[in-house]
Amino acid sequence: MQWYYADGERQIGPISDEVLQNLVNRGKIEAGTLIWNSTMTDWQAYGKVVGRVSGAMPEAAGVTGAPGESTCSECRRTFSRDDMIHYGDSWVCANCKPLFVQKLKEGMSVAGGMEYAGFWIRFGAKFIDGIIIGIVNTVLSMALGFMMAFGVSSTDPSLAIIIPIIMWGIQIAIAATYTTLMLGKYGATLGKMACKIKVITSDGDKVSYPRALGRHFAEFLSAIILSIGYIMAAFDDQKRSLHDRICNTRVIKA
Repeated sequence: MQWYYADGERQIGPISDEVLQNLVNRGKIEAGTLIWNSTMTDWQAYGKVVGRVSGAMPEAAGVTGAPGESTCSECRRTFSRDDMIHYGDSWVCANCKPLFVQKLKEGMSVAGGMEYAGFWIRFGAKFIDGIIIGIVNTVLSMALGFMMAFGVSSTDPSLAIIIPIIMWGIQIAIAATYTTLMLGKYGATLGKMACKIKVITSDGDKVSYPRALGRHFAEFLSAIILSIGYIMAAFDDQKRSLHDRICNTRVIKA
């Protein structure tokens, strides 16, 4: 059977049953996503149609008929997603979380297990973030140049030293604020979003703002030892860099 689904204002399709199920498993199609095929008179939400979809297994993706709810990959009971953790393609309830985490620590296979992001894709994300922060810093440097050009430093010679120090502090603050807010709110910076990776805690929880801030400054340790802290991700079984080990975080493919 050929399916179509709505992605914002776009109509995408036709796709096969297998592709439809794959999109459901990846969370691309959710309970509220509108779908249609030639046997239907009108577009309907996937959550309402799924019981009649041949071969569709909504529980495999944790999708239920009610928007905002998912099925726990361990106990198969339905909960609000606000009370669950999202780990790779899995949704896990609070009661099953300890068992789920223990399975991961023991290397056991779990439904929808996550895929760690490797060194090069993380490098690409870091490069993009570097460009973004670099543009902001360039603008600040130009502002400093204008201030110097208009003789601000000539009125007080000490300003020639103070202003660059202040600007350096502002640049550090901007980078820290950018990283902390993005990781704390979205789990990913713009660079990570572009590379489709995100940061989580070791047990699959969302990174808190304090942990995101600590992770940002922990990166300085990864950098000052000849970037060996970053290179560690290429050889670690969970692709952890030094700052991931310090802050107990993981970087996974979203």
